[in-house]
Amino acid sequence: MTLLDLVIDIGGLGLFSDGNRASIIRKINGEDYQFGIRIDDLIEDGDMSANVKILPGDIVRIPESFF
Repeated sequence: MTLLDLVIDIGGLGLFSDGNRASIIRKINGEDYQFGIRIDDLIEDGDMSANVKILPGDIVRIPESFF
């Protein structure tokens, strides 16, 4: 599964989501690592370099945007 597959599966981002401040929390060798992802760049600009693989057990965190 890729990030684009995930966004399509959940029906897109909410109105107040800040997709370019999103991150993936992934467990590697028993330790949690956090990687930044750019969902807005992927969806709005079509930047396919932002289409990362989503692995089993990954947690995708999408913060709320500031007004």
